[in-house]
Amino acid sequence: MTYNKAQILAQIIIRVKLGAASEEEREVLGAWLDECEENRQLYKNIIRWKCIGERLRLEDEINQTTDFKRVHRVVSRRLAYKNSGQKRWVRVAWTSGVAAVCLYGMFFIWNLMRQPDMPLVSSEQRKVRETEISPKQGKVMLVLEDGRQIGLERDASDSIKLAQITIVETGKSLQYKPIVDSISPSQEVIHKIYTTIGGDYLLVLSDGTRVWLNAETELEYPAQFVGKERKVKLTGEAYFEVMPDAERPFVVETGNMQTRVLGTSFNINAYTNEGAIYTTLLSGKVEVSLADCMVDVAPVVLEPGMQSYWKRGASDFELREVDLDNVIAWRYGVFVFNEDCLDVVTRVLSRWYGVRFVEDGGGIGRHTFSGKISKDEKLESILKILTLAGGPEFKREGDIVHVIERK
Repeated sequence: MTYNKAQILAQIIIRVKLGAASEEEREVLGAWLDECEENRQLYKNIIRWKCIGERLRLEDEINQTTDFKRVHRVVSRRLAYKNSGQKRWVRVAWTSGVAAVCLYGMFFIWNLMRQPDMPLVSSEQRKVRETEISPKQGKVMLVLEDGRQIGLERDASDSIKLAQITIVETGKSLQYKPIVDSISPSQEVIHKIYTTIGGDYLLVLSDGTRVWLNAETELEYPAQFVGKERKVKLTGEAYFEVMPDAERPFVVETGNMQTRVLGTSFNINAYTNEGAIYTTLLSGKVEVSLADCMVDVAPVVLEPGMQSYWKRGASDFELREVDLDNVIAWRYGVFVFNEDCLDVVTRVLSRWYGVRFVEDGGGIGRHTFSGKISKDEKLESILKILTLAGGPEFKREGDIVHVIERK
């Protein structure tokens, strides 16, 4: 392969990984892959190559233009070098039945698709892409104590005045502001807020605690806290920045588990369709424990950078160090996968895009996925990348996505 041809093919491979390749480019790549098994293996090795992942690893640590061109040059050399008959290229081990899929850089260098040496998307292609599934517009609902439901995320700001508090909606957040000089309530008035598929939202509680809610999450909380504890109930995933108050601990209940803090920032993932509850501490200190009916499970205290993992029904908590940026990446519009199996990935995508994944045929092999993807990306683009990167095939019919193992 000449170096010029390798440059063109490298450009196509990168654009495919970024979900920006045209149909013509995909056909060129497909024809090259169909030429021989050696090309297909080389392609798999390139897309899993550690160098590419490192170049595109963190948005704020790279110069996008320089590093993009460097990745392009490296892939070009790799293609030309391999096809010139030399054999000193890096091999990546594959375990039988396991496809490790890398999804790097899709959101880090999207605007580089407008570089002069990269073809623009045609108007016809743009029309096709507009028909693809995008994240459903965030739907957020506030439920008052009397059962009234108020749809949030409206364009205009609005406010609701209750007895001792004003609720201010800005369209992207909801804030509870106690009315100055009002009489403190004698009992708590419980409100509830929930996000649906594709929705996330910021809630500021009456004590100043800030709560970011991920998709398909429900939080039950008092309009104003009364008593010696500030207690809320969570289903789903949320990131908390708790306002310090040494006299009143902040308690998050998630089913049989509770997290107790004074003032700190932490993330809780407690979706009911996941097999475990994860509590991750970013700053301060928290204690994680189970309900009184499960007193045999000893509570654990987390230090910053630690995550507790409780598999539902287990006899104890597990602790581990985690990458904090990855844990809270959803707050910044990013999916992060780290050697996650197909079931985990499809559940995440289901919550955001409102589709249901169904396995077809004689079973799906074990696939693991690592990488970062923008939550603004089209579902079809993500599925194509998963397939091209060694995963199964996907076929969408309405809100159902069929997962088909490739033969």
